[in-house]
Amino acid sequence: MSVTSPNVGVRVFSDLSNTVASIDARDSTVIGMAMPAPNVAVGDQALFPLNEPVRISTDDAETVAKLGAGLARDAFAQIASEGVTADVAFVRVQHHATIDTQMGYVVGGAAQKTGLWALLEARDHIGIEPGLIIAPGYTSQRLGGEANPAATAINAICDRIIDCMGVVDTPETSREAAATYAADFAVSLNMLAMYPAARVYIGGQTVTRPLSPNVAGAIVRNDRANGNPFKAFWNKGLKGILGPSQRVSYYDGRIDHDANFLNFAGVGTVIENKLLWSPFTTATDPTVKAWRSIKRIRTRRSIEKAIPRALRQYNSMDLGPHLVTLVGTALSQAIDERVAAGALIDGEVVWRRGENQPTSLRDGELRLTFRAEETPDLVDLQIASEAMPEAFETLTASIEAAIVALGDPNIRVAA
Repeated sequence: MSVTSPNVGVRVFSDLSNTVASIDARDSTVIGMAMPAPNVAVGDQALFPLNEPVRISTDDAETVAKLGAGLARDAFAQIASEGVTADVAFVRVQHHATIDTQMGYVVGGAAQKTGLWALLEARDHIGIEPGLIIAPGYTSQRLGGEANPAATAINAICDRIIDCMGVVDTPETSREAAATYAADFAVSLNMLAMYPAARVYIGGQTVTRPLSPNVAGAIVRNDRANGNPFKAFWNKGLKGILGPSQRVSYYDGRIDHDANFLNFAGVGTVIENKLLWSPFTTATDPTVKAWRSIKRIRTRRSIEKAIPRALRQYNSMDLGPHLVTLVGTALSQAIDERVAAGALIDGEVVWRRGENQPTSLRDGELRLTFRAEETPDLVDLQIASEAMPEAFETLTASIEAAIVALGDPNIRVAA
């Protein structure tokens, strides 16, 4: 019995799709930003509709200028000052004079997709999806002694996007206040908290601004330089700041300094005036601290985000041995590519019989496990210093050999 409709003649059934899916990393890290721009001229407000993501390049000086004076326009300048031209998914929110009401507009609504939540619509509306989210000026406050609402929303949004992280600002009053802020996100793997603020040169004068836009710009610069998000961005200089708003102490070879206190409290900082010193997220809780390395979690999330879209081509295909080997091969190749790039130490793909029962297979369910370990970034280099008394034996032998080589009968070696 023929499995195709009857025909007299020759037919070609063309299938030009890739047999093995390519699981690629995000090609560019996009910055998402939601905040008010109160000085937009009335005639320009249509360019930045409220609660709608708009695609703005940091290189588009004309459009950026139409944001009007304020933190939003300054944030674009700070990102650009890190030496990158980047597309930003910008959401303008309604302005209000009081911080409580203003915070509500910045946060917006999850159901209505307003405020920060509008960034979830960026891919559909403007073709780009945030990999970093900032809201400079609105993430540092602990209103009523509680977690910052904007940072809390950013954390939840990053969970939805998967390979996205929030770059937020802590209070700049003290390192202890910064640590208290970070503790609000101790179980989060998505949050980079920065202390203190930055001194930057904007509009012909030195001003203090939130550090988050510069850090986001530096991350984009590092990703571009490496072609992927797999490399650590810290221990590199920030190009766009004059220095931190407050001194952060750091002493080589010691642990009793501000930078160490901040890092192990889940806070990134700037040392030696411009050096970005930020290896960890806010994840200090014992249940998640194994993943606190920003390098490791960004690598893992980038893989987790890339897999579903790449392997979607296999949905609707006949579930059988051939399909399982195709999926497994795609995952295996993704591992090999990332091992070669230094992102992974090693990895494997496992099909477990117990997780693929006949009833599950009958329902079209297939479960494979992707196992891998990311290459850690060196954080604590320990060099032990010890005396070496046996070196004097070498010295004694050298002296003896030199005397013998001299060949002077009046100089001899004695026991």
